[in-house]
Amino acid sequence: MVDRFYEPSTVQCPYPYYEQLRAEQGVHQLEDEDVFLVTRHADADAVLSRVDDFSNKAGPGLRQKKLMGAEAALPDAKYRVVRTLLTNDPPSHSRFRKLVTRAFTARRVKALEPAMRGIVDDLIDAFPANGRVDFVRDFAKPLPLIVIADFLGVPRSDLDVFEKWSDDAAEVLGGTLTPERSLECQQSLQELLGYFDQKIAERKLDPADDFLTMLVEAVDKDEKPLTVQEMLAISYVTLVAGNETTVNLISGMMLLLQQNPDQLARLRADRTKIPVAVEEALRLEAPVQGSVRLCKADTEIAGTPVPQGSRVLIVAGAANRDAEVFPDPDRFDVDRPNSRHHLSFGKGIHLCLGAALSRQEGTIALEHLLDRLDSFEMPADFTPAYKDNAVLRCLLELPLDVRKAGS
Repeated sequence: MVDRFYEPSTVQCPYPYYEQLRAEQGVHQLEDEDVFLVTRHADADAVLSRVDDFSNKAGPGLRQKKLMGAEAALPDAKYRVVRTLLTNDPPSHSRFRKLVTRAFTARRVKALEPAMRGIVDDLIDAFPANGRVDFVRDFAKPLPLIVIADFLGVPRSDLDVFEKWSDDAAEVLGGTLTPERSLECQQSLQELLGYFDQKIAERKLDPADDFLTMLVEAVDKDEKPLTVQEMLAISYVTLVAGNETTVNLISGMMLLLQQNPDQLARLRADRTKIPVAVEEALRLEAPVQGSVRLCKADTEIAGTPVPQGSRVLIVAGAANRDAEVFPDPDRFDVDRPNSRHHLSFGKGIHLCLGAALSRQEGTIALEHLLDRLDSFEMPADFTPAYKDNAVLRCLLELPLDVRKAGS
């Protein structure tokens, strides 16, 4: 089979390619790369569970070496991202996860609901009077960015630079980076870490009721606190993961509603189906299309030999459309009974810590959009376009004509 994973046409719509991989091989090695794609649900589920065989220290994304060339290091870099949550293994990973989980309990996430509802209403209030919005720019991007900034405890006045830092970090995960662009993204990361370094120093002197203060005050069972480097790494991961994934969830969900007006009508008639609609959006348009693991020893996946040192991309975007698990898998169905069996948030010890937060944002957003807008319609001639990123599913824009209730 000819590799099409990085081709622009595949990035724009990867699902036919995924379907071909599932049907022909299930596990597929990319040409000229030590990367194996795992595309069937059962195989992906199994790899996520084999934490002794597959390490998370591969890094969170893919870097196309043949496109990037020899990547130059940033001169005089002051900060580096140490391994804490996203690119770590037990027992070290277990320590960090236990400390950070305290900030993502069901009670704490539920306590954020009133503020989330206020943010959603403010964004809807700000929709232009002429009724034409870019849903990505005007709603899907600012909502999670404001939520995660408030959660971290940083001022909303810094949202513009936060967005830039987050976008640059996301580009590294699956974009086609030139050496020059790679250096720009490294510089952006240094700026972000320097910003958090300053904020953490402020919290040590003046604690607040926020995530940064929780990191400063956190101690493990041996009364050992987090180092500044560890706090910086966790703050960085929280910003990027909490922002980028939810942007993609909310924008992808709205696009699916536009493409499936019968399902939108079902939601308007019965709001209890909203949670399933959120899960279906996560399943059909996985915000993160794949997660990377490093093979720790010679092994095999579904009969395919995988050598030690190889990288394995667990392609959630493919596994989530496996007909063996999801009948009529390409259909957006707000009555689907097993939508939550998707792998978009991972599984097991590396299940996304912010999954409940992201689900809550998606649910509240859809509730208020349905309550406050009598209609929201995409132009008939609109063709969706996505960022050149093989790992993150980033819709560039989504024009809508909206009519507020009572107008």
